Amino acid sequence: MPVEVVNHVLSYLIHPRSSLGGLTERQSDHEVPRADQAQVRDKADLTKPADSGRAFENLFSWVEYKHPFLALAETSTRCRELVESYCAHLVKAWNKFNLPFTQLEAYGQACVYPDMSNIVYRRLWLQTAPRVCVFCAAPLSNYPHKPSFGVLLACEDCFYAQTFVLEEVHKIYHLYDPSVLRANNVRGSAQYEWILRIDVEALALKVYGTRAFHHARRHEEARPCDICLRIGIVTEVGDLLPGRRKIMPAHVKRPQRQRRPQQQ
Repeated sequence: MPVEVVNHVLSYLIHPRSSLGGLTERQSDHEVPRADQAQVRDKADLTKPADSGRAFENLFSWVEYKHPFLALAETSTRCRELVESYCAHLVKAWNKFNLPFTQLEAYGQACVYPDMSNIVYRRLWLQTAPRVCVFCAAPLSNYPHKPSFGVLLACEDCFYAQTFVLEEVHKIYHLYDPSVLRANNVRGSAQYEWILRIDVEALALKVYGTRAFHHARRHEEARPCDICLRIGIVTEVGDLLPGRRKIMPAHVKRPQRQRRPQQQ
């Protein structure tokens, strides 16, 4: 494959992209009005699983993801050379560190300082490249980057669009026991301060047969939930609201009870 074609392919990998749940990459763009995005989501079939398997979908395992340049460089010596050459071009074009590329090309390595023979250009580029949200492509930061952007490469809006807090899971899907979430491999932060929305939707689909919200309006919370009643789940309302009684379907995994040690 000609180097020009390879460089054209690599140009699409400078800023890796994914898509928001229920949307394409184009629909996820920050220039698309939220009303249009909501209209697309409203047309989704809530009796079918949510779209999982997307790149970067697990917001709580960002350390496991590698930039495409790093991943390609590990595949073969030839790919590493191509990626390194392309990143050298990017570093030269931006030249954030004011490196003496003109003298290097005119007089060679021996006539420039500092020594540029051992520079790993893909690492240098990734340190200085502008950072954008991998979902909506909104600009996040430019070099020098703020430390807070070193872990999570998503904007605030996209993060909130793909997560729930535990209180929202209680109100929206009537799932009250965090141990049930863990038993069904629902991903989230360590103490479930934030929970991955697509996993909660998958559990709701498993329990209720639909990903639809249960009480979409506040006045509905004062009466029994139609979705719960439809599948025979008993929910107490009124003064007993904090202590709701819930019988989970048999096919939903429940946390294993730890046996108490027998007294001697």
